[in-house]
Amino acid sequence: MEKHPTSSKQPLVIFAHSDGYDRLFQVASLALTAAHSGRPVTVVFFFQALHAYVTGRMDELSFSCVSQPAAEELKRRICSGNQPPPSEMLRLARETGLVRLYACSASVQYTGLELEQAASAVDEVVGMATILRLTLDGPNLIYI
Repeated sequence: MEKHPTSSKQPLVIFAHSDGYDRLFQVASLALTAAHSGRPVTVVFFFQALHAYVTGRMDELSFSCVSQPAAEELKRRICSGNQPPPSEMLRLARETGLVRLYACSASVQYTGLELEQAASAVDEVVGMATILRLTLDGPNLIYI
């Protein structure tokens, strides 16, 4: 039987591309769990995920990939649960000192955000060359 390590110090890079509560919850949950396991985490925000994060809409209960009845059921279950919202999980993850947030500079421009607004929400606004460098040397990469 193959053994799986219980923790890893290998960096985790998350490319957050889409908005919607379910996707942003996944980004924040993965970042928090990895950081609390002692793993360094980098989250790179692109397009709609960036816009939702910077404008404070990360916790809006919107679901673009499900039917209206399914979205209503998800909302009901989320509101009756005890999980913190994505913004709170991301805040807690950052408090570990192991999580860094980046914004894609092109996405800042394309989504109509002001550079200063985006820069104040993340650790750094970077271009694609820097983003590609973040994925070198074998970190685990997740695209959401």
